[in-house]
Amino acid sequence: MNKYYVYLAVLFLLFSNIIVAKNTSKAMHTQTTSTSYYFSNQGDDSNDGSIDTPWKTLTKASEIAKLSNKGGILKAGDKLLFRRGDTFEGQLVILCSGTEENPIEISNYGTASELPILSGAGNIPTGDFIEAVKLTNTSYITMDGLWIKNDRKNKGNITWNTNSAFGIKVIANKWGGVLTGLTFRNLKITDVFAIDMIDWEGKFTLDYYTAKGIFFDADKDDITVTPIKEVGIDNVLIEDCYFYNLGSTAISIRHLSNLPSYNNPVDEEERNLNFVVRNNHFEKLGGDGVVLASICNAIVEKNDFIDLGWGNHKSSTDRYYGRGEGCWIWDSRNILVQYNKQLRARGFGDTYGAAGHIDFYCKNAIFQYNYSEDTEGGFVEILGDCLNSTFRYNVSVNDGFRDFHGYSLWIAGYVGTDKDPIRSDSSFIYNNTVYINKEGNTPDILIWAKNTYIYNNIFKVMNGAAIGADGVEIDIEEGSELIVDNNLFYGDISSDFTNLDNNKIIDEDPEFVNEGTSGIEGYQLKETSAAIDAGKKFPEPIFPMAGKGIFKNITLNTATDIYGNEVDITNLISNIGADNNYNSKQEDLSVTGIIIENDITEMGIGESFKVVATVVPLNATNTTVKWASDNSAIATVNQEGLVEGLTEGVVKITATTEEGNFIASTTITVKKEAILSTQPITKALFKMYPNPTSDYVIFEGNQLVGKQHITICSALGKAVFSTSFTERYKMPVNHLNKGTYVVVLTNVSGQTYSEKLIIK
Repeated sequence: MNKYYVYLAVLFLLFSNIIVAKNTSKAMHTQTTSTSYYFSNQGDDSNDGSIDTPWKTLTKASEIAKLSNKGGILKAGDKLLFRRGDTFEGQLVILCSGTEENPIEISNYGTASELPILSGAGNIPTGDFIEAVKLTNTSYITMDGLWIKNDRKNKGNITWNTNSAFGIKVIANKWGGVLTGLTFRNLKITDVFAIDMIDWEGKFTLDYYTAKGIFFDADKDDITVTPIKEVGIDNVLIEDCYFYNLGSTAISIRHLSNLPSYNNPVDEEERNLNFVVRNNHFEKLGGDGVVLASICNAIVEKNDFIDLGWGNHKSSTDRYYGRGEGCWIWDSRNILVQYNKQLRARGFGDTYGAAGHIDFYCKNAIFQYNYSEDTEGGFVEILGDCLNSTFRYNVSVNDGFRDFHGYSLWIAGYVGTDKDPIRSDSSFIYNNTVYINKEGNTPDILIWAKNTYIYNNIFKVMNGAAIGADGVEIDIEEGSELIVDNNLFYGDISSDFTNLDNNKIIDEDPEFVNEGTSGIEGYQLKETSAAIDAGKKFPEPIFPMAGKGIFKNITLNTATDIYGNEVDITNLISNIGADNNYNSKQEDLSVTGIIIENDITEMGIGESFKVVATVVPLNATNTTVKWASDNSAIATVNQEGLVEGLTEGVVKITATTEEGNFIASTTITVKKEAILSTQPITKALFKMYPNPTSDYVIFEGNQLVGKQHITICSALGKAVFSTSFTERYKMPVNHLNKGTYVVVLTNVSGQTYSEKLIIK
């Protein structure tokens, strides 16, 4: 009998479990399962929130998303689901958190084609909300498949912050500490505008106007307690989202600081951590696509930035900021911006190509594999007190047509208004392709920095465009380096810039396959391009986070170019520019010959003449040349090619390459009378001024025409610089050590002139 009752009891329990399992579509589940809560325009907040009897309002959704001790019921693994095709007006506030294994999901359900709309503005009696969605001190939240709007027009009871609006705002403060595990996927965020652009004094200003898609706002660490309580936002993914028609920035991230000037020397202290922004579309924004302020570790990749900086920044009524670019970073560490496309960025300041710029106080930032076109400001912008900044393998088309701060290359010391500038250190700009073919596009060049390296870039300018026409300003800190080497220049590019490169290719068309078109494909090289196998190899800058954390798939050095061709800049000779196609992958580039560029047939006793020899190709690995005279009693030659006539007779001067023993020679007859008339520069047909100098020196040929050759030699006779010019040449000298130099100028007739140059 007892066994019979036990048997019945077991059956009862099994049957009860079946009933519970059958009712899992209802909102109220057993405590061991997750719960889905449903919202529909046809629902009612007095319902149970099941799919059959859904709730209706964002007020109800916010009520269940409170902390559990405040009456909230949303727990780890639960879902808030809004019906597709419906519109929900009001504000959604999330205060609870999921777990890493079971995040809380906010998403959609139903079969309608359009996503559910969550709007902070509309028919709301109390007024349009500042934020449509607000997440405060929450972790492990996933928002997926929603349409967020907030076009504020009605103040209602919300009379403050009329110049602010947000689609989604994420807040971290001392009551929550460090937030983590936030994912935003497949969202549409559109039509976010503040009510007006007026500050608290009633004045129109852009300074406080914010109309952002997603704003991550972390307060400063709490230093009033021991130990200090860290505050911040960590581990965030934003992917496959669509941002359109926003008053200012789409994604903005900041962390406040206890330091008055920010720039915390501890990389991870008072900075948000580990953000990934990828595969998103940004279009028609009044501001920027992505702003990273006080972040450590971020990747911004494979995004499209179209028509940024929309609007008239002088208008107080259009509610667009009127200044924007793809991604700019400030006070940040370890940032990678790659594989992005930027078209038609506009702005009265900043607004640079390569998908953005590096603002001050940044370290270890790389902009690579980006395509930019029709950007108002220019190509490269690096501001003050930055360390280890790199722009590589980018393609820039028609960037730079603004007069104010319009530069192809701009490395400045700016670190804030009314602050002394600070030079950025270790800036690398290499293997980029810059193409300008629009009349009126005349960006300049300004470099005020230290240890700056510009290698293997293509600069091609056509159709009335120019680079450096209005100025090339170079100021390099004493004792540091500026190396401009192995670049290809074609078109109207200032000699003040090109002459800094002793191994340049100049006036040879790089031969793009379809230049003038939109998109990276047109700027690949033809097989006959002079840029192929013409690059130099060098140790690449180190990215310390390669292979770690969110950078686990990032290699220490570049492995491909923007087109996917293999590269190994450190060990192999590359092409010049962003395309490494047709490259032969040589470890060393062999010498193939040598030529004499300025040979003469006669000179006088006591005269001197510098013979110029060029090793071919220009970027050969070993360019060492040995000079010799076959009769040193008649004329001698030093190892810089400087010939001195001693007695009458005929002498052969020979230049032999160290590699390959290629030979070039010139035969000179030394006569008793003067032939070359070597004279001081200032007393002949040349002028050289100012002298002494610390910044630059200008050479002018008063009456001579044609190409003149300059060689600057140290006091020991070693050539430290040489170039050619016509009529006038302005040469920066602040990269040379202080001291006395000898300048030797050789005209087209072979006449030489010499003068001392003092660099103070």
